[in-house]
Amino acid sequence: MPFNLDKFVASPSVEELDSLKKSEIVKVAKHYGIEFQPLMRKDEIKRYVLEYLVDESILPSTVLETAITVPTDNTFELKRLEIEMNKEVRLKELEKEEREMQMQREEKAREHEFRLKQLELGVIKGSDPKIGLDTGGFDVSKHVKFVPKISGG
Repeated sequence: MPFNLDKFVASPSVEELDSLKKSEIVKVAKHYGIEFQPLMRKDEIKRYVLEYLVDESILPSTVLETAITVPTDNTFELKRLEIEMNKEVRLKELEKEEREMQMQREEKAREHEFRLKQLELGVIKGSDPKIGLDTGGFDVSKHVKFVPKISGG
């Protein structure tokens, strides 16, 4: 059943207030002109509404005794711990990213060093054949004439 603000205002009750969603409690609080922070939790806003209704003698003071008390003193501590935990998680993520980047840099350096060694040794395919090991000037094409011919026969 959809929430009816006018019906609630006509006969407010703790039971109905307990059954409301946060957005509905916000409507009630705004109707009565109760100031609250939008980021407050549902229970905190509900507590403000209950206190207002008791202060205005709309509800008996006994409802505050039976209502769930919100530990507002712990709210800031919990938020601080949550922020600290998120900061630690982010720091670990950054450290992991830094390690990965360092490993990539080291890998690229090793690849570069390996490539330089290949160039020095002239073993890269498609490289200039004049660049390479000094073979003492021996040129096979000049000495082919000394290879005996085999006649088949």
